[in-house]
Amino acid sequence: MADQDRALIETHGEQDIVALAQLGAAVILAWPLLEPDMQRDLIATASVVDGVKRDARFEEVLTRLVHSNNRNGS
Repeated sequence: MADQDRALIETHGEQDIVALAQLGAAVILAWPLLEPDMQRDLIATASVVDGVKRDARFEEVLTRLVHSNNRNGS
């Protein structure tokens, strides 16, 4: 993948990491309410973000988190 296709997020300390975690948790809770196109766009963007710790099992972990935290009955 070319460098221009990569998204870079700069974090400046623990507060930024916590804010990213909080936002991520909110996205997980809202996931079932998002349109499938938005879900695909978020996954695609997450897969090219540099500047945060990466996990090769991202989609597997995302699916587990969404299913275990789905309070919408979907």
